[in-house]
Amino acid sequence: MSSRHHNARLWARRSQAFTLLELMVAVSVMTLIIYVLYALFDQTQMALRKNAAQVDVNEGGRTAMEMIVRELSQMEVSGYPAITDVQTLLTYSGSKSFLSRITPGNKALLLAYQSDALTPEGDEEDRAQGFRTNILQDFTFTSRGDSGFLVTSYRVVGATNGIGTLMRYRINGTMRITGPGQAITNKTAVFNSTFFDPTANAHGDLFEPITDGVIHLRISPYDQFGRPLGYDRKFKDPLGLNLLRLNMAGQQLQFPDPTDGSDDKGPIDGKLKQDYDEQNKTADQTKAEFYGVLPSYFDVEMAVVEPQIVKQMRALPTAFQANFLGRQIGKVTLFRQRVPIRDMK
Repeated sequence: MSSRHHNARLWARRSQAFTLLELMVAVSVMTLIIYVLYALFDQTQMALRKNAAQVDVNEGGRTAMEMIVRELSQMEVSGYPAITDVQTLLTYSGSKSFLSRITPGNKALLLAYQSDALTPEGDEEDRAQGFRTNILQDFTFTSRGDSGFLVTSYRVVGATNGIGTLMRYRINGTMRITGPGQAITNKTAVFNSTFFDPTANAHGDLFEPITDGVIHLRISPYDQFGRPLGYDRKFKDPLGLNLLRLNMAGQQLQFPDPTDGSDDKGPIDGKLKQDYDEQNKTADQTKAEFYGVLPSYFDVEMAVVEPQIVKQMRALPTAFQANFLGRQIGKVTLFRQRVPIRDMK
């Protein structure tokens, strides 16, 4: 009787335990739940990282663009008198007030807008299939601040593989007459040679960094009717601005329409020259230079790459960096702003 009772209690204990099959099923279900939770967590972390990278790009790009727009809107001509170049015998309406050009030494990228493989040549056929050549320009301008007359220059520095750091350099360009003999000096020539030209051609070590990962920077002048001012464009201008248009060799371009504008008399207000990009072997941009006059608007474009892409690019060998960046169009944020100029003359 006692033996039968003991066996019954032993069987009850065994019936309360898990079998091997039940344990395997439980472990499998638990593993599946953990895997699903990990996948969700990983996706959440990835989304957070992407959002953080986008916030960094937007914050840096927006801050840089706001600085450029604010300072460009304060542009002002120096007011120094007209000057005649003794070599060309051309008379300019004042000292230099603005200069934009393709930055020497920088190599802009051919950025793919399609998933097709990017060929090393980057010829016209590539562009026709959906590729875009970025532009890296620097620009220098004059303005008036609390401390006097200012000369400011913006440049993308270190863009040997298509991406660099937007930097800024500014000096005080106020001329002070300290002696009777200086009153008769040509202030325009002194301002150009002492302040404007040294700022535009200053060494990159003098510039202060603003934001990294800049892959495209271009500034384009427009007239009061919103028309682009380029070396290959000429419009009828009722204000009679004298804008000299030149090819790469420095020869003045002739336009067939004799009634196209009255900008062929008086001192030269601006010079629009065909700009040759030695790195990319292209000549479709304009080197703009203005003197005693400023355009009505400037259109500023700046494209910034996400910081993570910049880190990945710089970790690669130099030979692979440009090819890697050329396929990262989805990681690029483009900023664009049109800036009206209050003091045009």
